[in-house]
Amino acid sequence: MTGKVLTFYLNNDLFGINITLVKEINRNIEYTEIPDAKPHILGLFNMRGQVVTLFNIARLMDLEAMDTRSKNTCIILKASPNDPNQVGFIIDRLGDVVDVDHNDCEVPPANVESADSEYINSVVKLKDELLIIIEPNKLFGNETV
Repeated sequence: MTGKVLTFYLNNDLFGINITLVKEINRNIEYTEIPDAKPHILGLFNMRGQVVTLFNIARLMDLEAMDTRSKNTCIILKASPNDPNQVGFIIDRLGDVVDVDHNDCEVPPANVESADSEYINSVVKLKDELLIIIEPNKLFGNETV
């Protein structure tokens, strides 16, 4: 992948997503929990008349559970043309937008422990830390409440 990546933190690990997939970033959201939903689905919230399914991707990727009620910043992804469902996910905090060159991307090592490797697109070594670029199609591909 080459291009701009929006970075964010989950449990002090730096993650990123291709910025062209991001619709917006929302802070101070209030959502409604869904009874009997899968553990990684936090609930639904109303974004200017559109219902957005809100995920806890840290839980989905088997990272240490975070306190989702105190974490109220989320990233909303663009819906694909053939799928009207809006999805978003809670993050601990935003990072920066960074330029990533294809030559800097590496395949995740087989022993990746910070996240479930099936959801990782690539890994980039930055100056001070490791950037894990996620693959949202694999995270949210066939998810239903």
